[in-house]
Amino acid sequence: MSTEANKAIFRRMIEELWNQGNLDVADELFTADSTSPSAPGLPPGPAGVKAIAGMFLKAFPDLHITIEHEIADGDRVFGHLRERGTHTGPLVTPAGEVPPTGRSVDFNEMAIIRIADGKIAESWYDTDMVGMLMQIGVIPTPEPAPTG
Repeated sequence: MSTEANKAIFRRMIEELWNQGNLDVADELFTADSTSPSAPGLPPGPAGVKAIAGMFLKAFPDLHITIEHEIADGDRVFGHLRERGTHTGPLVTPAGEVPPTGRSVDFNEMAIIRIADGKIAESWYDTDMVGMLMQIGVIPTPEPAPTG
């Protein structure tokens, strides 16, 4: 596939799956055995995608992702993403469930997907979870360093 076709798949994942909350589109966009090495505990394929997207969209129902930068090379697409939303649902973390805080978040994520036969076969994500958790008050915001 062309790099433009691969970018279109990436943009469709962001727009339809995440911004519109259409979890069923994962069946069309991801291979049956797709993996996300950055989230090794997820089941393979669309089921894993639906699990993580469903969890995030439950915690941030108004989540909106903007693609700030997008680069494609061969079968891979890289995206620098900006995510904004309001924490109005429970958020499941490794440390436990965080009840809704009503706080707004604005954080970044880097994503790389690998396309095989017109579908996403692998995806890697580096999300600013610390920044997001600070914004909802789970992690204290560090005090500024003293000057001078």
